[in-house]
Amino acid sequence: MNRILIALIVSAVLGWSMTTAARPAIHTEYPTYFAPSNGISIAYQEFGDPSDETIILVMGLGAQLIHWNDDFVERLVAAGYHVIRFDNRDIGLSEKFYDAGEPGFFTMLRYQLGWDLGAPYDLSDMAADAMGLLDYLEIEHAHVVGVSMGGMIAQIMAAEYPDRIKSLASIMSTSSAEHLPEGTHKVEFRDREGMSREQIVAQIAELSKTIYAKEGGMSDAQWLASAARGYDRSHYDPGFSRQIWAVLQSGDRVELLKSLTLPTVVIHGALDPLLLPEHGEHTASLVADAQWVLLDDMGHYMGDEHHQRVVDAVVGNINRVD
Repeated sequence: MNRILIALIVSAVLGWSMTTAARPAIHTEYPTYFAPSNGISIAYQEFGDPSDETIILVMGLGAQLIHWNDDFVERLVAAGYHVIRFDNRDIGLSEKFYDAGEPGFFTMLRYQLGWDLGAPYDLSDMAADAMGLLDYLEIEHAHVVGVSMGGMIAQIMAAEYPDRIKSLASIMSTSSAEHLPEGTHKVEFRDREGMSREQIVAQIAELSKTIYAKEGGMSDAQWLASAARGYDRSHYDPGFSRQIWAVLQSGDRVELLKSLTLPTVVIHGALDPLLLPEHGEHTASLVADAQWVLLDDMGHYMGDEHHQRVVDAVVGNINRVD
C-alpha cells in the first residue's frame, strides 16, 4: 500500500490521554453562505473587500473551514486581500455524499493490486468545487493557498485552471511520490461507533496536540475547546474516509507539478511527523522557480506563532506575479 498517500493526518486510533469533559468553545462565528458549485452545495465564508485580489484557502483532510485560524485569515485581510475559506465536499456544512458508501478492506485490496478504486470522487472533482465557488462569486482570478490534502487540491487547481489561478502556496503537503519517506504518524479510516462526544473530542484534541509536534502552544483546555468547536459545528467521519478514498484514487502529482509555471511557494514544518520535510522539498523541486520555506518550529499544524511568517511567505510569492 502506498504509505505516502495515506500519510495525511495522524491515525484516529490514539489513546484518550485527555479525560477532562470537553465543553463547546466560545469563538466568534462568522456568517456562512452556501453556493451551488460543480453540482453540489459548498459552504463558505468571505472576508475583506471583494474589490481586492482574492486568496482562496483550501483545507486539509477531514478539516473544516474554521480550521483556517481566524487570526491567520485576518492577517491576510490586513495585508490587503479578499479571503475566502470553505468546507470541502463531504465535510463541515458542505454537501455530504451519504449514499456513496465508504472504503474498506476490498478498497485497499484493489489499491494494492493497482485496480481502479471506484471512488465516488477524486481530488480533481474537489478542485472543480473550489473553482465553481469562484465562478459563483464572479471572481475571475485568485491566488490559492492549500494545506495538507488542501495543498494537493491547490496544486491541481493551479495545473488544471492556469488561466484562473495566479499563484500557488502549498503548505505541509506533498507530491505523493512513491519514494518519499514515511512519517511517524499515518492516517487510518475512522471507526468511532459507540464513542461519546466527550471521548471523540478528547481524541481529536490529542491528535492535534500530537501533530503540533512540540512542547508549549495551547493548554489542554484550549486544545479541547478547539476540538469541541469543530465537533459541534459538524462531526462526520464517513466524509473523512471518503476523502482518503479520493486521495488514493488520484495518484501522485509529479508530472502535474512539473507542468506548473506560476509563482509557487512551498512551506513546510521541520517537525512535521506526518509528511516529513522531504515531501515539501520534493514538491518544490518539481516546480520551476519555486520558493522553499522551511519553518524550524512547525509540525503538521499551523499555530499562532507561525501565522505571520506564513503570511509573509504567501504575500512574498504573490508579489512575484507579473
